[in-house]
Amino acid sequence: MKEISKAIDPKRTGISKSLITSTALCNRKGWFSEHVRMADGSRVPLIAPERVAFGAALDEAILFIAQSIRDDGRWTLGDAHALGVKAALARPHEDGIDWEKFADDLTIALELFAYDVLGMPNGTPLIDFRMSLLQGLDGESIRVRTGTYGDVVGTPDFIIAAETRPNGRDLVLDLKSSARMKSEKDLRSAEMSFYAYLYAQKWGGDLPSVGYLTYVRTKTPKFQILVGDATGEHLRIAEEYLKTTRFVVARESQEEVGFSTSMCRSCEWRKANPTVGFAGCSVGLLVSEIGRAHV
Repeated sequence: MKEISKAIDPKRTGISKSLITSTALCNRKGWFSEHVRMADGSRVPLIAPERVAFGAALDEAILFIAQSIRDDGRWTLGDAHALGVKAALARPHEDGIDWEKFADDLTIALELFAYDVLGMPNGTPLIDFRMSLLQGLDGESIRVRTGTYGDVVGTPDFIIAAETRPNGRDLVLDLKSSARMKSEKDLRSAEMSFYAYLYAQKWGGDLPSVGYLTYVRTKTPKFQILVGDATGEHLRIAEEYLKTTRFVVARESQEEVGFSTSMCRSCEWRKANPTVGFAGCSVGLLVSEIGRAHV
């Protein structure tokens, strides 16, 4: 069975889902993610908090299960769990993570996935992975040249084949781990609009369905599947996001770029990073100082 990884080329260029969503949250966040690079051109490896590390573990584990189902490979929840924990440990992460609790939480998530999503042992699966594309084009990012805003590049978690869907449309499905359930509003988000646009540019024809497979990580955890059909509205929204993102990343300095302070406290760009000669976001540093003054 071919190995398909969640890892994305750190030197990848182009307008991606992560770039437009970062820019939508805060223009400077998007600018930094495009302009602050390692000496070899790679993106800066960010230090993952526990929630991000857990999402990475869940992604890797479920990708392994989905590929095994599609390719008739052997798999167990134990194998998937081990791969997930290994993926989380392999990436830079914050100190102080309770790895024992982390492992227990991942066990619960994978058991719920097996029983509630896959319908094991004898039920009907809610998602049929047998004819799907995984992690873009089986590990390769989808890249389209639009000629207007530069290359558009994306790596959807799953593209579920139309033949397995009740409405006869492909489904572009994004896997999430979150503290809240998704809502209908989220189906018109930047990332869902982006995926509809990417799909339309790559394959044309009928627009796909788009949706989220979300592990809602609360005291009573569960998986939520929320799906809707993409429309022309998604494409128009995506075009606006693409225009805004291209405008932002074309600026020469952070001072030329607008900002939001709503996420400064948790933003990875608020601090200096001497390794890459990054002095830190000037706004994020100010917000941090204000926060300390009121402690």
